[in-house]
Amino acid sequence: MARVRMTGLASGLDTESMVKELISASSTKVDDANKDKQKLEWKKEAWQDLNTKLYNFYKTELNALRMPSTYTKKTATVSDDSKVSINAGSNTSAGTHTVSVKQIASSAYLTGANIKSADNAFKSVDNASNSTKFSEMTDANGDPITLGTGAIKVTGPDGAEHRIILNQVGDVNGLNDKFKELGLNGLSASIKDGKMTFTNSNAEEGQDFKIIASSAFGVEATLRGGTGESVSAASSRQLYSATEFTGADIKGTTKLSDLGIAVGTSFKINDKEFVVDEKTTINSLATGLSKLGVNASFDANQGRFYINSASSGAANDFTLTSSDANALEILGLGSKATKIDAQDAIIDYNGVEYRNSSNQFNINGMTITAKAVTGTYDKETGAFTNDSPISINVGNDTDSIYSTIKNFVNKYNELIEEMNKMYDEKKTDYEPLTEEERSALSDNQIEKWEEKAKAGLLYRDSTINSLLSNMRTILSKGVTVTNDDGSTTQYTLASLGIVTSNDWTEKGKLHIMGDEDDPVYAADENKLKAALEKNPNVFSKVFTGDDGIAKQLNTYMMGAMKKTETSHSLTFYNDITMDEEIDDYDDKIEELNKKLSDMEDKYYNQFAKMESAMAKLQQQQSYLASLMGTA
Repeated sequence: MARVRMTGLASGLDTESMVKELISASSTKVDDANKDKQKLEWKKEAWQDLNTKLYNFYKTELNALRMPSTYTKKTATVSDDSKVSINAGSNTSAGTHTVSVKQIASSAYLTGANIKSADNAFKSVDNASNSTKFSEMTDANGDPITLGTGAIKVTGPDGAEHRIILNQVGDVNGLNDKFKELGLNGLSASIKDGKMTFTNSNAEEGQDFKIIASSAFGVEATLRGGTGESVSAASSRQLYSATEFTGADIKGTTKLSDLGIAVGTSFKINDKEFVVDEKTTINSLATGLSKLGVNASFDANQGRFYINSASSGAANDFTLTSSDANALEILGLGSKATKIDAQDAIIDYNGVEYRNSSNQFNINGMTITAKAVTGTYDKETGAFTNDSPISINVGNDTDSIYSTIKNFVNKYNELIEEMNKMYDEKKTDYEPLTEEERSALSDNQIEKWEEKAKAGLLYRDSTINSLLSNMRTILSKGVTVTNDDGSTTQYTLASLGIVTSNDWTEKGKLHIMGDEDDPVYAADENKLKAALEKNPNVFSKVFTGDDGIAKQLNTYMMGAMKKTETSHSLTFYNDITMDEEIDDYDDKIEELNKKLSDMEDKYYNQFAKMESAMAKLQQQQSYLASLMGTA
C-alpha cells in the first residue's frame, strides 16, 4: 500500500524531490539490475526460438536425409493409368512388369421394385379417436362393427332417462354436445387408447349419472358425484378406425402390418434374422436389415429399397429371404427386384492370376489397384480374350531423393544464415526501458526502441559458434565408400555437386550446382541429378553409412541437446543456467528494493523530525511575539 506523507508544511521545502535526489544512486542500482534481468530474459527468448528451429531441422530435414529408406524409394509408370494404378514400395523389383485386369471387384446390390407404383389396396388400422364416426368404427382387422342397438341410455341426477342414438350425434364430439343440450352438466365422453370412457366431473354429492351402453361399448356403470375427483368408466370393447390407401400413399413411416405383413414375419440376410413386430415400419425394417451385415435404405421418392453388401468380394455376397414369400413381393424385394451378385477382382501379374475381395493387390512390394478390365472375361469358362495388358516400368525414384537432399540444403542454409546473423550482430547502446521511460513513450516508440535494445544479445555467443563450426566441419568431410567390386571411392558433398560459394559473406551456405532455383549456380551442370540417375545406391552409403555425413551430423546434434546439469534434454543452450541467473536477479532486485525503501524511510524520518523541530520553533516565536505585543 502506498504511503501518504505530508512534507514541507513547516519548512516549505520540496522534501519529496530532495529525498528522490538523495536516493538516486541507489535507485539507479535497482534500474540497472532490472535492465540486466530484462536482457537475460530477451536472450532466453531468442534462444528458445532458435532452439525450436534447430530441433525441427534435426527431426525433419536431417532425419529424412539419414534414413536408408530415403534412397530406396521406387517410382512406377503405367501405360494406361485409367485401368491400373501403381504405388511402388522400396522392395519392388526394378524393371518392366505386365498386368491384365480380368474382373473388377464389386459389392452385391439389390434394387427393389417401386412399391409406390403398385395398384394395390391397403388398409391402415389404428385405435379410434374422438373424431372417428361411430358408423365407421371397425374391429382390429379393419372390418366394420355394429354398435349393438346403436344407442346408449343416460339417467341424470334428476332421475330422467335419456336415449341417445349414436349415428345421430356422429362422433364423440357430437355426443358431448348432446350431453350439454340435455343439461347433463359435468358428464363427458372421450376415447382413450381405443376405449370409450365416460367421466363425471361434478364435485357435488347427488350429481350422479347412470350409463347403460353395454351393447355398444361394453359399459354399464353409475358415476357418482361429490367424491372430490372425477369418476370415469372405460369400455371393455376396443374400438378401431380403418383408413384405406394405395401404393402411392406408402411412406417410410408406413407400418408393415398395414401392408398386410403379419407380426412375427421374419426377414433373413444369410443366416441373420429380423422379426417384424406391431411397431415395425418401412424405415425401421431398413434399419433392422442394416444391422444384419448389409447397408439398407428406403428411398421414399423412388419407392424402392436399396440393399448392398458392406464390402466388395464374392465372400461378402448376401441372400435375402423371408418366412412369408408374399411379404417380399409386397415390399418389392421378391421376383421384381434386381440383384447384382458380388464378385472378386481378378488380375494377371506377369502371367500369374491373383484374386482379391477388393480391387487393391499387394504384390512384389507394389500396391496394384485395378480400375477397369483390359479384356473380355468369361466367368463360366475362365477364358480371357481381347486382352490389352498394361505395361508397368519400375525404377528408382531419383526425383524424391533429389527433393529430400534439396530440402535439407535449403533448410540448412536458412538456419545458418539466421545463426550467423545472431553471432555477428553487434550490441547497441540502447538499454531496456524503465517503467518511467516507457510511460513517456507510445507503443510504437517502445516497439522500435526494444527492437534496437535486443540487437546483439547473442553476439559472439560461444554455443552458436560451436554449432556452426561443428556442422560446417561435418558437412565438409569426405566419406570413403566400398564399391560392389571391392574398390573404394571417397566422396564429398562437393564431388556430388553440392558446393559452397567463394563468397566469404555466405559463411558456409550450400549450393546445388545446376539447380533451377539457385540463382548463382542454375546455369551449371547438375552433377547431383546425374549421380543419382547413375548410381543412387551410393547416396545411402555417403549419407547413412557408419561414417555417413547425415549420420555424423545427427549424432553430433543429438549429443549437443542431451540433458546436462546446465540444460534440459532436447535443448541446445544452457536453459537451466539462464533460469537460475534470472532467479538470482529476482533475489538481487528484491534486496535492492528493500534497501532503497529503508533508505527512503530514513530520509523521510529525518526530514519529519526537522519539520517537527521547526514547527515547535515557530510556535515558540509566535508565543514570544504575543508576549511582547508584536503579534
